[in-house]
Amino acid sequence: MTRELALTTRQGSQSAVGNRQSSIGNRQYRQSQIANRKSQICCLLVGHFLVGCSPQSAPEASSLHSHLFRGVEIIGSRGTGLGQFNKPRSLALDRNDNLYVVDMTGRVQKFSAQGDLLTSWRLPETDLGKPKGMCRDQAGNIVVVEPHYQRVNHFSPDGTLVERWGARGTNVGQLTLPRSVAVNSRGDLFLSEYTTVDRVQGFSAQGHQPVVCFGRPGRGAGEFDRAEGLGVGADDRLYVADSCNHRIQIFSRDGKWLKTYGGAGRGAGELSYPYDVQVDREGRQYVCEFGNSRIQVFDANNQPLEILGGPGSVPGRFNNPWAIALDSRGNLYVADAGNHRVQKFLRKDE
Repeated sequence: MTRELALTTRQGSQSAVGNRQSSIGNRQYRQSQIANRKSQICCLLVGHFLVGCSPQSAPEASSLHSHLFRGVEIIGSRGTGLGQFNKPRSLALDRNDNLYVVDMTGRVQKFSAQGDLLTSWRLPETDLGKPKGMCRDQAGNIVVVEPHYQRVNHFSPDGTLVERWGARGTNVGQLTLPRSVAVNSRGDLFLSEYTTVDRVQGFSAQGHQPVVCFGRPGRGAGEFDRAEGLGVGADDRLYVADSCNHRIQIFSRDGKWLKTYGGAGRGAGELSYPYDVQVDREGRQYVCEFGNSRIQVFDANNQPLEILGGPGSVPGRFNNPWAIALDSRGNLYVADAGNHRVQKFLRKDE
């Protein structure tokens, strides 16, 4: 009688949630099989990805077809516990290639380059909104932006608050919903903003005085519609993910418009809601497309090289990624927000 009641309950639950519950059931079954046969490794071939499933492998790893990367590792899973994520939205790396992740729980978690959790801390205020936007400043501190509080925090690598600055407003030097932050070779900090303003401001490393301000709402050259992620090239050129205009705009260090590429679409060279952009030492640009759930790589001449991912949940695929970061070895980290994890793309030896 107890078994019949449990079966009825389970069937009712499946009817309510459909394929999702079936997927969970399949996952639970696989986990049970793995636990019973720890000495075995199960492999699942999905599209172009060969995934190794071992209860002792953490983070998970898989291979992929790419000219630049040899494999993928998975860091974290869905949840609010230590080492878990609820929609990770921003990433940063310190000088030792330790990874820092901000998610919708309002906390920062620090991981080693091997994916081990080292420490975590929580932002003191989150009622108005959660933090978004990170980088490493010239002194080696981790910068965390709080958009809804219009302020910028600098934390030491162990989570100690070193400095906090920012004032609400639309005048030059004030902040209105800052979204992203990046630093150039001189230590100047650049912040993107949107809502009543759509602009990018640069602030000096010392004293955080405004040194440049450019952009306004619009679709023309040098104009923005929800400027999001910022990347800085080796020559201090600034790359802006102009998300709702579906393009990347490139500016000189003093805010002069230089180039634009992209345009709405799904093809190579086209973009859908680019939320972040990073630039490596060779000038290659990595564009995180929230809308297309992929990472598109462009060469130093802004021509498309390859596409990583696409919609999905297997390693190497994404569900509305929010942010990316490159470490000193050229490994690419992706905040795979909708899948509640971070993916690490391992660079091939060059």
